Amino acid sequence: MKVTVVGAGALGTILATHLIQAGHSVTVLARGNRGVQVQRNGLVVCGLSTLSESCKIVSDPGFLGSAELLIMTVKTYDNEAVIDTLPPHRFDTVFSVANGVLKNAQLIRRFGADTVLGCMANTSGELLANGVVHFTRNVCLHLGELNGTISQRSRMIAATINQSGIKTQSEPNIQVIEWSKFVGWTALLVLSVITRCTTGRFLADPGHAALATSIVKEMAAIAHANNIQIVDQSPLPVASIASATQDRGREIVMRVGNELCVSAPDHRMSSLQDLERGKPLEVEETLGFALTEARRLGIKTPCLVEFYKKLSGLGVE
Repeated sequence: MKVTVVGAGALGTILATHLIQAGHSVTVLARGNRGVQVQRNGLVVCGLSTLSESCKIVSDPGFLGSAELLIMTVKTYDNEAVIDTLPPHRFDTVFSVANGVLKNAQLIRRFGADTVLGCMANTSGELLANGVVHFTRNVCLHLGELNGTISQRSRMIAATINQSGIKTQSEPNIQVIEWSKFVGWTALLVLSVITRCTTGRFLADPGHAALATSIVKEMAAIAHANNIQIVDQSPLPVASIASATQDRGREIVMRVGNELCVSAPDHRMSSLQDLERGKPLEVEETLGFALTEARRLGIKTPCLVEFYKKLSGLGVE
């Protein structure tokens, strides 16, 4: 398969190296210091996989050729600006691994609804200072048609990525899966930044687990008001947390934290990695979007409001 990967951060590097190793033709759009680094040293992954691959690197979107698949891996705050630089008629299928749910509408505006697949990435890594990506979680990359069907192309693309070594599956209910991650990820974003701890450690703490429970309940109310059902899935079983009492919800979160301390003790949220590097945080397109929806729907979200204020002043804008 001919694939274009936009971005050479943690997920972009993980996806590109595995697809190249599996024999696919991959072009990576990477700019600035990271682009120079990859040109010089190639794409290198350690951790769950040990891979080192060279590939075609492009710094100017105008030089991108056509491809069967375009994978967007840039952060939410760069998504729209980068999308607008891409040639709209050169890609058969497009999806974004970005956090939140706003990304699909942004892709549709540029590439058309028939081109876009939904995606939820329960896959993660960390770009180290030396340019190597530490691959830390390979749970599942979920793909699916936004109209709720399972198509031949979603099956084929999921199988292609899965066979490369990144666990992937095609889903009939991708918007439910995307929203369910968004509900839980928002709590993880907030707590990773205010605690600056590994994910398992802050989730296992009783006080922080209580905050996570409150945030999940507020986010779940926004999803329900949009007629989106949420479900339990890794890493946070958000449906169970949202329907439980506050104390029971806290217990569920702490259990997840204790499990992560064993299964992925070094896992750190990308938001924490960004904060420590002085990079922007994914606030406006995630927390900001959630608050806009809450106001539109008349839902009170005191925790989201408070943490939006705190996080908006952090990172580099």
